[in-house]
Formats: sequence, structure tokens, C-alpha cells
Amino acid sequence: MRLRPKLLRMQPLDRPLDRIDHALLALLQEDARLANKELAARVGLAASTCHARVQRLIECGVVRGFHADVDPRAVGVQLQAIVFVQLESHGGSRTEALRDDLLEQSEVLQLFHVGGSQDLLLHVAVRDTEHLRSLVMDRITTRSEVRHIETSILFEHHTSPLRPAPRPS
Repeated sequence: MRLRPKLLRMQPLDRPLDRIDHALLALLQEDARLANKELAARVGLAASTCHARVQRLIECGVVRGFHADVDPRAVGVQLQAIVFVQLESHGGSRTEALRDDLLEQSEVLQLFHVGGSQDLLLHVAVRDTEHLRSLVMDRITTRSEVRHIETSILFEHHTSPLRPAPRPS
């Protein structure tokens, strides 16, 4: 079952992010399990001030969540692919419904809405080629919103933590 993120009412940022905020973000992206005391020591803040700053980053939506990086093979995923989806038409509630339905599929890891000859790129993780065929043929191409698809198997997949560059001061 895929957990849906809670819809929180985001508080607006009351000030621009400063160098301490950026340092906290970099440390949390490196290791989200850092204890607040350790995090505070690394950025030179009191633990209570550090905790308040991290809470503010969460409440404002700058930090969108924390997660565990699980080895796909450990949970039976032997194959990953990119599914390129060309839509029949663009915009509207049908496109939103398709997007929401695709994100509900446990095999869909990421969905990108892009410009160009394709409209959606789906990063999917499956047990094997039969599972991929079933996902694509039975649950994606059958949708009336879908005009055309192409599938590319991933031989390797590497990620790097996103570290946005600080805004110039």
C-alpha cells in the first residue's frame, strides 16, 4: 500500500533561508537520522534553536519528508524501467486523474510531467519482464488518456542527493 502524504497547510517562509538553514539542509540530506544534538553541534546552534529551525523548515514545506533508501533487490525488484507516455490530450481533470492513478500503482517510483515529444516519464520497479509487461499492457495502455507508450529498461540507476545551491546574497 502506498502511503499518501498528508496534506498540510504550509506556513509561508517568514524570511529567506540563511547560511544556517542551508547547512542544516545539507546535513539532513546527507543523513536524515542525525540526532538534533549532533545537528546543532555541527552548525553551532543550541539544541533548542536547532530543533526550532528544523521544525520551521518542515512546516514551511522546505523539508518535504524523510525516507529510508531500500535496496530494490532485497524486496524482490529485479528490473527497473522508464515508461514514456504520450497523452491523447493535455490538461484537465482526466490528466490529473491519470496522474493520480499512476502514482497509486506500487510499481511507480517517480512520475515526471515533461515537455517535448513525451508527456509523462514513469520510473517503475518490477519483479521481472512479465511483471513489466503486465503493468504496461494491462494498467497503462488500457487508459483512454494514453495515446502511445515506449518502455526502456534501466541497466543501471544511480541517485545523488539533491543539494540546491544557496541563493546569492
